[in-house]
Amino acid sequence: MNQVSSLFFLIWLDIKRVFRDTKYVLFIIALPVIFYIIYTAIFPENANVNGVSWSEYCLISMIAFGIMVNAINLLGTKIADERKKQWYTYLKVSPVNSTYYVISHVFSYLLISVAFTFLMFVVAYLYKGINLGVLEMINIGITLNIGSIVFLIMALLIGRLDSLSQPIGTITYLVLSFLGGLWMPVAAMPKFLSQIATFLPSYNYARLGWGLLENKGIDVKSVAILFIYIICFLGIYILLQRKEQAN
Repeated sequence: MNQVSSLFFLIWLDIKRVFRDTKYVLFIIALPVIFYIIYTAIFPENANVNGVSWSEYCLISMIAFGIMVNAINLLGTKIADERKKQWYTYLKVSPVNSTYYVISHVFSYLLISVAFTFLMFVVAYLYKGINLGVLEMINIGITLNIGSIVFLIMALLIGRLDSLSQPIGTITYLVLSFLGGLWMPVAAMPKFLSQIATFLPSYNYARLGWGLLENKGIDVKSVAILFIYIICFLGIYILLQRKEQAN
C-alpha cells in the first residue's frame, strides 16, 4: 500500500469511527442549531448588533460555538482516550505513519465542522430567510474553519489531562462561549466582562466572521491575538511532550 493509499485508508477509518458515535455527532450538530432557534426567537426581529441583524450576528456566533465545541470535544477526548489505552506507544513500533494518523484526526474533525457550517446556513435560510450569498458563505466558512486551529491546539493540551479532559473541556468551552460573546453580544455585557472578552480566543475567533458579515474584512488585531494563543498553546504542548519523553 503506497503512502497516499495509507493516508486515505486512515482517514476513512477515522471517519467511520467518529460517525459510529451517532449521539456525539447529533449533539455537536443539534446543540448550536437549537441555541440559534431559541436566541433568535427571544429577541425582536429588528434587533441588530453593530449594524448587523441579530439573526445574522447570532448565526456567526453559533457557527463559531459549534466548531469550537467540536474541536475541543472531538480531538481532546479522543487524545485522552488514546493516551489511556497507550495507543501512542503502540504507534511508535507499528508501521502506521504517526503524521498520517494525526492528519486523519484533523480531517474527520474538519468534515464534521464543514458539514455543520453548511447546515447552519441552511437552517438560517429556512428559519429566518437569511441569504448571505454563496461567495460570502464560502468566505465565512473557510475563515472560521481555518481559524479553529487555535482550538485544535488547545484540544491537544486538554487531551493530556486524561480522565479530566472531558469535564475540563466542557467547562472550557462553556466559559469561553459565555465570556467570549457567543451567547450574548459583548456590547450587552457589563463593562468589565466586555473588556475581558476582547482578549479571549473565542471572541477574537468569532470576530473573524462578524467582521466579514459587517463588510469590514478580517480583523487584523483578532488574527494577531489568535496567533499569540496558537504560539503559546503550541509552545506549552511541545514542552510537555519533551518532558514526558525525557521521563
